[in-house]
Amino acid sequence: MSARETDAWAPAEDARPAPVGGRSHKYRVVTLVAIVLIAAMAVYFLARREEVAYFRRLSLAVVLLTLLFQFVSQLLWNGAMLLPLRTYMKLGYWELFVVRAGGVLASYGVPVAGNIGVRLAYLRRRGLDYSQFAWATITSNILGLAAAAALGLIAIGMLRMRAGSVPGPVVALSAAVSLLGLGGLAALAFLPRLAGHTRFQRWPWLSGMSGHEINRRTIVSVVVFSLGRHGFNFLSFGLLYQALLQAPREFLNGGLVYAITTPIRIVSITPGNLGINEWVTAAVGMMLSFDVTTGLIVALVFRVLSFAAQTLGGLSAAAWLALRSAE
Repeated sequence: MSARETDAWAPAEDARPAPVGGRSHKYRVVTLVAIVLIAAMAVYFLARREEVAYFRRLSLAVVLLTLLFQFVSQLLWNGAMLLPLRTYMKLGYWELFVVRAGGVLASYGVPVAGNIGVRLAYLRRRGLDYSQFAWATITSNILGLAAAAALGLIAIGMLRMRAGSVPGPVVALSAAVSLLGLGGLAALAFLPRLAGHTRFQRWPWLSGMSGHEINRRTIVSVVVFSLGRHGFNFLSFGLLYQALLQAPREFLNGGLVYAITTPIRIVSITPGNLGINEWVTAAVGMMLSFDVTTGLIVALVFRVLSFAAQTLGGLSAAAWLALRSAE
């Protein structure tokens, strides 16, 4: 799950590298998909220039407040990712923030591999192995998804209390996200046992997770950080929708769009998931009676402000670490 929220794990150390031709073909395909989706947005906006003027409804106060929300969200996200890693190594909070910022930048060049590659390369030099990295990453992702699902259910409950009913497709999508979260939690509980099976011995990074565990205190802490992170993202979406439509009652609906679209922000398809996040946000927004233009604008503004917050935090963290090392 925005500055890109993509996480995955690396292949085994002894796995054969993918053929260069096949890998290049894959990158060309996903890049082409991104270009097509971005071009579709451009054509759509050109055909609806009057609606694009909605941008002007975003006052400086709204933009700055959303940027603040995103900065806090990035801080909380960093904490949620740091705690599982600290099970295996001593790692500074700002140190990880800088590495994550570099990964986000890399993700716009190479989907998945760019983001993961930067973090994995750095952490491996610090002594972390593949299976430890995979387990820590899976843990933070699954607990984060479960937190977002819970937030979505709370929002639906509040909408029912206020409006009396919620569109069926929205309820169905929220239920699907909740099932994904529950399935992830079940996988988190059983994966260490399954990883010890003889069938998985040929994948050292997977079989190595058979001995990994996560204590209850870490689980609770990661969930709290994740709830805070998703909560501020929820506020960001709600604020943007409310400002664009100039209707305070749309705040809750706007936040619900974020909660429902969280899963797509975890999986990277195109570089930086460009085009994917925007069109999915617009599609889900339509289920809540939002027009496509508003959904695309919200997703684009959210992306820009998230990226700005991530970059600002990364630069600040780098400056702080440089000062500390100079002392």
